[in-house]
Amino acid sequence: GSGLAQMVGTSAAASLKHRSYGHIDYKLALFILVGSLGGAELGARVLVRLRELGSITLHNHLVGKMYLWMTFIYLALLLLVGVSMFLESRKAKKRPPRGGIVATRISKKIQKMDAPPLISLPTSRIDSISIWIIIAIGFLMGILSGLLGVGGGFIITPAFIYLFGVPTSVAVGTGLFQIIFTSGYGSLTHFLKGNVDFTLVAGILAGSLIGSQFGAMLNKRLRGAYVRYYFSWVVFMAVGVIVLKFLYNLGYFDWVR
Repeated sequence: GSGLAQMVGTSAAASLKHRSYGHIDYKLALFILVGSLGGAELGARVLVRLRELGSITLHNHLVGKMYLWMTFIYLALLLLVGVSMFLESRKAKKRPPRGGIVATRISKKIQKMDAPPLISLPTSRIDSISIWIIIAIGFLMGILSGLLGVGGGFIITPAFIYLFGVPTSVAVGTGLFQIIFTSGYGSLTHFLKGNVDFTLVAGILAGSLIGSQFGAMLNKRLRGAYVRYYFSWVVFMAVGVIVLKFLYNLGYFDWVR
C-alpha cells in the first residue's frame, strides 16, 4: 500500500513536468483508462480463481502455484519488452532522428483500422484512429494489471510506442499520467484497510520527487532512441529484482534473514 501511494505522488509530480513540455496526450489516456478499468476487474477475478490451484514444495519451501505462474508470466513479458526495445533502440540510435516515433507494422495496421468512431490525437501525431482499438488495447493492459499487479511504465509505455506509434516522449509522459489513476485506486483501497505508512511514503517520496523531475528533463533532451535504450535497461534491472525475490522466497538467501 505504501509503495502504491508513493507511486501516485511521484507520477503526479513527474506528470506536471511532462505537462509543461506538452508530453501528455489526455485523450489517449482517457480512452485507455476506460478500457483498462474493465480489464483490471476481469484480471482480478481470474487471479481469485488461480489461487485455488494450491501449492507445491520447492527447495524445501511451500510455494503457491499461482505465485509460480504469475512470476514466470511476468518475467517472460518483461524479457519480451526489454529485449525487443533494446534491439530496436540500438539500431535506431544509428539512424537519423525521427521525432521519437517508431513506425512498426502493427502500429501502421492499427492506425489504418477505420472502425467508427474515429478520433485524431494531435499530441501523439496520429491523424486518425478508432476509439474501439484504443479501448480494446486498454482492456488488455487492464487484464495484465489486474492479473499480474503491473502496469504503468513497464507495460503501457512500450504499448504506446510500438502498438500506436506514439512519440517516445509523449508515451513516457502519458504513461506516467495513467499511473496516477491506476495506482491511486489501489492506494486508496490499501489506505481504507490501514495498509499505508505515511512516514515511509514521505521518506521515499522526498528522494523520488527529485529523481522524477530529473528524469522528465532528460526525456525532453534525449533522442527517443536513447530514451528507449535506457528504458530497456531499467526493464532488465526489474527482471533481476524479480529473480532475486523469487530465489529469496525459495530460501536461497536464508543467511541474510
